[in-house]
Amino acid sequence: MNELKIEPYYNQPNENSFLYRYLTIDKLLDLLLSERISLVRLNLFDDKLEGSSLKHLRLNHFSELAKKDMQKQGGTFASISLTVNPTERNKRSRQRELFQDTNYASCWYIDNYESVAMWQLYSKPDSVAIKIPYKVLNKELLEGNFEINGKYEKLKFGAISYHRFKNIANVEKNNIETDIQGFIKDSSFDHEREFRIMVENKDSEKKYLENRGVLLDEDVDKLNNFNEIKVKYLKFNNFKKLPFEIIYHPECQEWHKKNIEKIISQFNIKFEIHDSELKNTFK
Repeated sequence: MNELKIEPYYNQPNENSFLYRYLTIDKLLDLLLSERISLVRLNLFDDKLEGSSLKHLRLNHFSELAKKDMQKQGGTFASISLTVNPTERNKRSRQRELFQDTNYASCWYIDNYESVAMWQLYSKPDSVAIKIPYKVLNKELLEGNFEINGKYEKLKFGAISYHRFKNIANVEKNNIETDIQGFIKDSSFDHEREFRIMVENKDSEKKYLENRGVLLDEDVDKLNNFNEIKVKYLKFNNFKKLPFEIIYHPECQEWHKKNIEKIISQFNIKFEIHDSELKNTFK
């Protein structure tokens, strides 16, 4: 068995909050069949700055300021392509890329109320949301009442801290305590009100670099892609006893609701199922 370090992030939701996850019907079926949630590798997320650190942001900002100052001096600096602090900046970028390659996350919405934006962004009329009290999920994670496939070293969880990355004065004011990779995002994403469960993976993914020159480059890339681990799974040991609620999409048709009820009845699960609080908002 893997020895797992469980590390709650300092920024945790109010203990009376609820966590929502908006699911397509296929993901709901996987949840019910396998009693698990998926954790997706960070470099597959839309936000390409996943895993950025405040130190890296500051380094880039002040390096660009220094570059502009040098170019204003004219002469050689004005006529050449200039990069300031390339070694350190490359180092930070590679650290971020490695972090994205080796960390996997499951993202939840924090609130006591559903979100119109989240329904619209992450679901379809045949989708659902699952809801669970934060303090219940927090207890399950802290007590290690779960299993994760593959090798891993750390599990971290907590609420994302949002910063305006372009506002360097604001970034500078933040305590170093908040500078935790994987738990800071630009404030343009703050509508997500994200709670994140993140696992650091240490599976050694064999790379076939030594075969370049023997195989075509595109065949080498195919081999590497085939061996990559894109998703990991966290399986709840007490799944059927957890107080999950299943919420129909606000535009869900009655026939589809009945189908979902039939599916759930097959699993002998006592989860509460009900209409969305926003049902009338979408009409």
